[in-house]
Amino acid sequence: MSRHLQSECREQRCLALRGLVVLSKDPSMARRMHPLSPRLLELLGDAQGYVVSMTLSVLTNILENEHILISSSTAPKLAEALLPLFDCDDICMQLLSLDLFFKVMDLVVSKGEKPLKRIVRQSLLPLFFHCHDKNERVAEVRF
Repeated sequence: MSRHLQSECREQRCLALRGLVVLSKDPSMARRMHPLSPRLLELLGDAQGYVVSMTLSVLTNILENEHILISSSTAPKLAEALLPLFDCDDICMQLLSLDLFFKVMDLVVSKGEKPLKRIVRQSLLPLFFHCHDKNERVAEVRF
């Protein structure tokens, strides 16, 4: 699956992502997808919004599983990749990225690590602005 996510062919990447979105809803499958996290992180920088949205959904489903811990090297990369998505014009993508950001923060805090201090500081101002967002759904995300 990793090779399909890295494919130069956009359709192949999208098809692989669509399959992962469906499969990641099953907790046993989501556990098996954890090794794909580095490839999924790369896709968060894709120019196509639907690719980023599907990637956010897969990552969220993977991290929903209580048996999966996020590594101290992956957490900062993921949190940093999510920061630009907070200001995305697509409200759905904003909600997905904010929700995933807070899941990452919860996992890292529960693990007792502090590798995200700089990233958390960078996110405070954008998060404050989103508390007062015109869209209630964005403003009410677990701040």
